[in-house]
This record gives sequence, structure tokens and C-alpha cells, in this order.
Amino acid sequence: MNKYSSKAVKTAATVGMSLAMVLSNVAPVMAAANAPTPATGACKEGAVTDCFAAYYEINKALGTNSFSEVSMDSIADADVVKLGDNKFNIMRAAVYYYGGFEDEAKSKDNQGTYADKLTEWAKVTKSIVEMFGTAYTTSAEFIDGNNADVADITITNLTDGNLSTWNTNLTSGVWTSDNLKDAANQKTAIKALSDMDKFEDSTSYEVLSEDMMSVFDTLKSTLKAAVKPYTQSDDKVTAEFVEAWNKVLDYDLGQKTGAALTEEEWKAAGLSANITKPVDLSKKQSIQNRINQIKDADNYSRVKNDSAVIEIIAAYQELIDNLGDTKDLLKSDSYTDYIDKKTDDEDVTVKDFLFGDNFGSDGKKANTNTGTLDKAKEVAKVLDTEQLEILKALKEDVLDVAYNFETKKVGNYYLDKGDFNAVITTIQEKELTNNLPAFVYKVVDTKKGTFGIDYVINYVTEAKAALEAVTTDIAKLTPANIKTTDKKTLEAAEDAIYELTATKGKYVGNLTSDQAKEVRKASTKIENLRTAFDNLGTTNVAGWYDMGNGNWGYNNEDGTPAAYKWVASGSDWYMIKDGKMLRNTWLATDGGRWYYLDNAGKMVTNQSVDGCWINSYGVYMSPSYNG
Repeated sequence: MNKYSSKAVKTAATVGMSLAMVLSNVAPVMAAANAPTPATGACKEGAVTDCFAAYYEINKALGTNSFSEVSMDSIADADVVKLGDNKFNIMRAAVYYYGGFEDEAKSKDNQGTYADKLTEWAKVTKSIVEMFGTAYTTSAEFIDGNNADVADITITNLTDGNLSTWNTNLTSGVWTSDNLKDAANQKTAIKALSDMDKFEDSTSYEVLSEDMMSVFDTLKSTLKAAVKPYTQSDDKVTAEFVEAWNKVLDYDLGQKTGAALTEEEWKAAGLSANITKPVDLSKKQSIQNRINQIKDADNYSRVKNDSAVIEIIAAYQELIDNLGDTKDLLKSDSYTDYIDKKTDDEDVTVKDFLFGDNFGSDGKKANTNTGTLDKAKEVAKVLDTEQLEILKALKEDVLDVAYNFETKKVGNYYLDKGDFNAVITTIQEKELTNNLPAFVYKVVDTKKGTFGIDYVINYVTEAKAALEAVTTDIAKLTPANIKTTDKKTLEAAEDAIYELTATKGKYVGNLTSDQAKEVRKASTKIENLRTAFDNLGTTNVAGWYDMGNGNWGYNNEDGTPAAYKWVASGSDWYMIKDGKMLRNTWLATDGGRWYYLDNAGKMVTNQSVDGCWINSYGVYMSPSYNG
């Protein structure tokens, strides 16, 4: 870094000259034409220079790097900005120009990337200037801080700014040990400590030079020790903070009116005044402002890692995320299918089906609040399983987001507490109200607390389960392999076939035409399975019985088929599996031994099978082994 006159810079700070102007006047190697061109508008109070020129040089030096990653201590080429022929640390230069950059960012004439970056820089640099003071951050010692000849900063170097004021308060002012006995002084000291906590958690602290950090840390440690006798424990602060903000969250979610908290509560929440208006749950920025309010609250730095505090912020963040979900809620596939998709059997959309004349003389008046349980029952009895999938998707993807299906139990009954969620717009609510029957949003069974939509879905889901009981659940059963252990499966199929086919069957109206055909076939199969099952253990005696075609079966003493066992007949051995003798097959036992059963089912001994020698015990030995 080129040397320049500290005296000239100090003089400039006094009279209001810009850094660029100082450099152009005192650096002999710098051509005046290379310095930022003076222009209208203050880039720093009292100094006249071109803010855009300084911005341009800093932005060019940053390149693709993030501004918040630049350190005040770095002298690497990547972290310096060229002003004229001289190079300076990017962060120090940005802090020096802070006031002008903030004014530029706020100018109505500026917008887009230029203003956004200026705002970002000002956010980081503003608190540094406020903390360390204008005098120091515009001094030669600061701007030339990377120069080895410049001494490290000490607290006595600071003549203005928060740190200077607080140091004075601690050493000779209102925060000395005697003066801190006063409640008002305690309050200001504790507030200052909270401000230091926030600063320490910010990017502004992270970019400080080591000597600036040291000054800050030392003063904070001193202040913390001074106020310790007058501060609550972290546990108590956290408990009161969480209790207050949970109350605010409930206030916002319930869209309540009036004051959200008592005076004691809003102070515990770290607020400077009470909250008197809930957030607008339809606007992301309104919700984000509440999150910012929590994070800006006094004591937040002390409680921010508590799980309950994290959960409160997460609850607000979820509201923001849900807004993204609800914006296109009525454009979702699930909603579009409900409105537009026709099912094969009915050749009508589910929406039109619900509002059609399928439910008696008042079917077209389904969107009334009368007879909601009867209406739900009527729909449930005739909605088929194909329509069920569309309605379920609508419930899960749309209605569960838009509507709060909430109940409250009072005695033996449930009260309907359902309502549209606050994140749903008036237009969305109106459309969902008009396009769905009223019973959907009503508790139709007050003893169970079941809403109409759930009643219908549960009913038709039971019909679908009944269909599975007579199809997939018995797909592998045949009259030849049915066992006593299949009793429950068979009985479930018989119960289901009744509900699906009988005149008074519960689910007769819930089948598509293809499913009805499946059920008719299943009815015959179930009858045959019942006949075979009833014959188990009654017509068959214990022991061997001829199954025909050389096959033999074997029943236990109670007449049931043997599951898996060796059976001796004289000196011969046979293997029974699922009540039937095995033939012409190799058999591996759990012990890892192999046996072979011939065409008659007898275990082979003392001979070769497929080139494999089997010993006198019927155990396979090896291809070459022979006794």
C-alpha cells in the first residue's frame, strides 16, 4: 500500500474533504485524473464526491465475492479497492463511505442492483460506525489500518459512538457501581449489553479487525460483569420470552384485536411497546416483519438457541412457506381434477357428481347447511372408488391447506370449530365454498367429531378395503391349498362379498362396472373355498389318503393337513409339506443337509441321483463319494 500523509487525511476529516480528494492532493504518484470525479450529491456528510465512482471501484474489486466475507485485516489483492493509484481494504473503504452509500440507496432515483448492493453494504457498515464512532471510522488510523506503522486501536482512541459513551458511563458516569443501584440506570446498561449481544451476532462484528474486536470484547466483558447483579437468570429470561411470544403467535393466528400482551409481558418479550395489531397472514412481508421483530427484541441473543424460541420462529416461517403453497392452490392438479376430470363409469366430474341429482329431490341444493349428515350419507353410498381417489387428493392437497378441520369436545359431543385458514384469500374462500357442498366443511357426526368430507372418504375407503378382501387378499387361496389358518381371511371375504353384492349390502353402490364384474367372479370362488374349508378335518381321516395321480396327502390326528414333517412308513421315510407328499425333488433342511425324494415320494438311500451319491441315511455326500 502506498504511503500518504496522515495529517492531510485528518485535516480532510475535519473540513469534510473526501478520501479520494485527499489522495489526489497528497500522493505524488497519483494522477489527479485517476481519482473519482467530484460530482453533485454528498457521499459523506460535508464531503462532495461522486458516490457512484466509489461504488464502482468497490464493486469491481469485489467481483464475485460476497461483501460480508471481506475482512478489515486482509491485504490480499482480492480484498482491496483501487482509488486513484492507491489501494485500500474494501471493508474499510466501504465503512468510510457509509453515510453517502446509505443516502444513495434511499434515493428515489436509484433502484435495481445498484441500490440493492448499497443497501447491503450500508446494513453491515452502519452499525460499525454507530458502535465505533464517526471520528475513528473517518480517521487515517482506520482507513490505513493494515499499515504496520499504524498502532492498534484502544478504547481511549474513541471519542464518539456507542463504545465511547458506554465506556464513559462505566468509568465515571451513570453505570459506576454506586450509580447502577438506580433502576433507570440499570435499564439503560442492560439495554446496552443487549445491543452488544446483537452486534456480536451480526456480520458487522465478523468483519472487524482483530484490534477492533478486542476493544469491543473487553468493554462488553466489563459491562456484563457490572450488570450481572441486576439481570435475571437465562432460564427465567427464556421462559418469560417464550411465554410472551407464544401469546403473540396465538394472537396473530387467531387474528385477534386489541392489545396482545400486558405491559409486563411485552417487556419480557423484549419489545419497546405493546403489539396492537395482528400480522396480515396473507402477506409474506407482514409475517416476515414479525420474525424480524422477534430477532430484534432485547434478550433475543440470550434465548435464540432455545428450542421453544426456534419453534416460534419456525411457526411464522411455515406461514410464509404456506403462502407460497396457497398462491396457486386452485391451480393444482388435485383441484383441477376435481373440477374438470370425468371418471370412466360416471362420465361426469366429481364436482358435478356431488351437485347432481343423485341424492334425491334436493340434490341440487347440496350447498346448504341443512341435513348435512343425511347429505354426507347419500354421497358416501354412491361415490365409487375411482371418484374416491380424486376426492382424497383434493382433501389432502387442497382442503387440508385451506381449511382448519378443528373440533372441540364438550362432554360426550364435539363442537364444530372449523374455519378457513387466514392464509386463504377471500377469492379462494369464495371459490372453495361455491364448488363444494356445505356438508364437506361441517361436523356431521357430533359423537365422533367427523367432518362430512372425512365421513365420505372413510366410508368409500371401507368399500375399497372390502373389494380387496374378495380379490387381492384371497388371490393365492384355492380349494386345494386352503388351510385352517385361512379361516379369518375366508370369513372376511364372506362378510365383504355380502356388503358388496347383497340387496341391502353397505357398499353395493361404490363399485365401478369393472369392479362389479370382479366381485361376481369372486363370489363363486369364495363359495368354493368355503366348501373346501368346511371339508377340512371332517371328511379326511388322520394319516394317509389318496389324492389321485400318484399324489398322497397326510392329515394330522385332528384331520387337518400336516404342515411340514417327516413321516415313516415301515423303513421308508416321506416328507409332507402343506398336507401333501413331496415327489421327484431335492429337499434342503435347516441343518444344511440335502435329501432326495423319488417318484413315489420315498427318501432315497445308498444310490446315486443326478451323479450325486446319497448315503444310507439319505444324505447327499458328494459326486465321488461311495461309502
